[in-house]
Amino acid sequence: MLKSSIAGLLLTTALAFALPARAQQASTPVAALPWFTQAEFSATVIIPAPRRDIPSAPGTRGKGIRLAGPVALVDPLLRRDEGMISFWVRPDWNGDDGRGHRLLSIGDPTRNGLLVEKAASGMLRYVMASPEKVTAARWDVSGWRKGEWHHVAVSWFSREGKPIGLPLWIDRVAVDGPIAGGCTFLNPEAMPNRAVTVGDASSEATMDELIFRGRLDAEGPHGQIAEVYRDYFRTAPYDGVKVDPEPLRVPADHRAVAGQPKQLGALAHRNGRWEPITDYAVRYGQWAEFDAKPLLRWTSSDPEVAEVNPDGRVQAKRAGSCTISLALRDWRASYPLEVVPAELPDLGLICLELLPRYRSDALKDRPLAGETVTARVRLGNFGTVPLPAGAGVRLELVGVDPDEPSTCPLKPKSVKAFTASPDRPLAPGEEAAVEFPFTFPAKPLWMRVRLDPSNTIAELCEANNELAERTDARPIHMGYDPKVLAACLKERRMNHVGSFSYYDWLRAQKLRMDVMLREAVWPTTGPKGVEEYYRVDAMTALTSGNLDDQPYGKESVWFDGGFPVNEPVDLMAIDAAIIHEFGHTILSQPDLYGYPVQARNVLLTDGAGKPLADTPLLPVLDGSGTLALPSAINLPCGAAYSSLMVDCHLWLHPSQAGHIMHYRGYRPDRFWGTQGRLIPTRSNALLVTDLEDRPLKGAAVYVYGVANPPVNDSGAKYFADRPKFVGQTDSEGRFVFPGQTDEGWDDPDTDEVDGAVDVWNPFGRAKTDTAFTPNVWGVEGLLLLKIVSGDQMELQWLDLTQFNTEFLSGHTVSGLYPVRTSLNPATEPTPVVRRPVPEPVRKTNRRPVAVADPEVTVHCGQEYTLDGSRSHDPEGQPLLYRWSVDGDWLRTDGTQEAICRLKAPDSPTTLTYRFYVMDGVRSSEAVQVRVKVVR
Repeated sequence: MLKSSIAGLLLTTALAFALPARAQQASTPVAALPWFTQAEFSATVIIPAPRRDIPSAPGTRGKGIRLAGPVALVDPLLRRDEGMISFWVRPDWNGDDGRGHRLLSIGDPTRNGLLVEKAASGMLRYVMASPEKVTAARWDVSGWRKGEWHHVAVSWFSREGKPIGLPLWIDRVAVDGPIAGGCTFLNPEAMPNRAVTVGDASSEATMDELIFRGRLDAEGPHGQIAEVYRDYFRTAPYDGVKVDPEPLRVPADHRAVAGQPKQLGALAHRNGRWEPITDYAVRYGQWAEFDAKPLLRWTSSDPEVAEVNPDGRVQAKRAGSCTISLALRDWRASYPLEVVPAELPDLGLICLELLPRYRSDALKDRPLAGETVTARVRLGNFGTVPLPAGAGVRLELVGVDPDEPSTCPLKPKSVKAFTASPDRPLAPGEEAAVEFPFTFPAKPLWMRVRLDPSNTIAELCEANNELAERTDARPIHMGYDPKVLAACLKERRMNHVGSFSYYDWLRAQKLRMDVMLREAVWPTTGPKGVEEYYRVDAMTALTSGNLDDQPYGKESVWFDGGFPVNEPVDLMAIDAAIIHEFGHTILSQPDLYGYPVQARNVLLTDGAGKPLADTPLLPVLDGSGTLALPSAINLPCGAAYSSLMVDCHLWLHPSQAGHIMHYRGYRPDRFWGTQGRLIPTRSNALLVTDLEDRPLKGAAVYVYGVANPPVNDSGAKYFADRPKFVGQTDSEGRFVFPGQTDEGWDDPDTDEVDGAVDVWNPFGRAKTDTAFTPNVWGVEGLLLLKIVSGDQMELQWLDLTQFNTEFLSGHTVSGLYPVRTSLNPATEPTPVVRRPVPEPVRKTNRRPVAVADPEVTVHCGQEYTLDGSRSHDPEGQPLLYRWSVDGDWLRTDGTQEAICRLKAPDSPTTLTYRFYVMDGVRSSEAVQVRVKVVR
């Protein structure tokens, strides 16, 4: 019998009918395959082995299944409304081999079942079929190579019995997640058997660690991301682990200080490289919540020297040495930890200034070649005892290899070197500076600073003695609270760098952003990585009072961004909120909070005039009325974690980093990412494909942009029931964006009267070079697509990040933006149907008028009404009503009436309502209604 590591199947109490009575009592039981599993789950229920031998091959651990023919596995937990299947696959083919390879199927993938395959087109396809419709999620895996392991997860989920979507995960990223589109999911009760068929003769691959889940919350309330990440770390094909003394991915001292904490992390080896499997971050959600920490076991050889907790946090006790051991599954690693005494000096860098500085809005924005500039090295003693005079400081100018990655080369070629030292001893907390004049080079150089280059000083921290910045890097500016700076040293508050210097912690935030930027920008700039550089040029103390009166604010004109940190921090972690602000101030990125759209704000209707929002075509994702979200910000169907600019996760979308390739070395007026120069040509098109990834010919396409009624809240961004662009796909499936909006389009921000408006990009008419700012208040960078093929319809979102990614990673000026549908081609071209615009509206569509009593007085506990029925529209169009109280909407589904019937609270108070009406496109001015509740 095969002994391998294909993992267990999670089973929930909702499927108790399939289990013995003893197993029904388990809260989250696991239906495991012990005949070839090594993944560890609790509350295991045994599933018997197949009756015949299965061809084996080396797996992620032990042996896996050689997919040479179909293998049937009994799945007693298969559910119609929710589930997940994940596995590792190692193909014996390249992704671009032009052939199809089936990996897994359930039932009939054309009418009632599920299929995962690599298609001849190079797409990994996840297909879910019900009698009503077939839906496909897919992703291009043409870059896969023979012999490499990849993790795949597919899932399906519903809300209140309504199907939502079908996320596809590849290597821990939710790459696609189409809405189910008016169908139910597969129906296990209608299947002849509940077997999962793994592989067939076309597979030519090895599969391992297959996991079935009947619920998506078995790992906690975070849903699918926790399931995918934890199963990934449980089962990944690692061949070794080691302790990481720099687990926050920025420089840190490898030693510990007596009486102080030291954070350790873990690395695991796979595909020839070490990858982080732990992270430590604070403020807002992080992938660190779902990493491998719960699977690790830490021990110390001598708790009298240092203890270690389950998260790898060491507490050093006294000077000495001990061994910290780490275990993950069958792998072991050890780390010799040295604990140094706390009574030592600490020579540490603060920042490297380059003088003179130039205003960031000046035409001459940098020194010219041949000018004399000064590198001013700020440093200090952040130890607990005085630092003697004579500490050495060395500055090297290092040549730049044009083909180097974005970090300083490991073996630099020095062009020129300077040395100096502070002219006096430094007491604890005392600062100093040394200056190095040099001639500004015609070509960029690295400026590499080293403190104590001969390593003659025994000090607390060795990780804050070196820094490398480029002469062409853009200067940024950090502000800090001097009370925190002093308290860190006085109270001996250690940071993750390994020092008592608050400056080190501040600089580490920017260094972590550099790591994120390098990883994110790869798809849009190629192997070189980042092509623009940022350096911390100043650290300025904040004072009490208004920020505009601070030295930081007054000096900001000299810098290209930064952040004043004047809030509580966790010194032993990376602070994602600060890095998020760097996204604005350094990278000029927009907030993306506005992209989630409420059902009440999508005014599209079907042929009978009923709203399409909160229907199977556009289902509500959660109880707040949020619709299924656009996939480009890595939120397909709510399946994945969002990027830095959405929820401050330590992940940056490639489109957010890509603009730096095009603006290297320049400091123009600030703009939000690439939006202002997003599409320098009008030759842009959607490339629409059908269910089988073929061009969808002759489909009718309706593109809806955001109407912007002038109401100052996030609920004021609507998709009106008039398309901005209309047309049909051609024989290649292309829908080319016209040079003008459709004549029926009416946008209150651009045209007061209906009619065609010249546009230069699909999202809006540019008033300035910065056309729009999708941020916490808006969704301007979002389009809603309605695609009709024969009698089939599909709704999809297309957002700015998709445009940025496709444009910036393309090799031509013209942009092609894939829209992969689950539609079938029609026998004839589908006609475009335009709704008639009322004749009075064609002349001038004036704003409607909201009318309500401004003040109402009621008694505690009394029922009362708010009456907006006297509101009207000048052209007599039907009205939509919107009420909110103290910033919260009374209803989230858009069904509010002109008259609200409410009940007063039991205690005296004053309630403030905002009321406005819409005619379908334009909004009234908001009316404020104050309700005084008295005894």
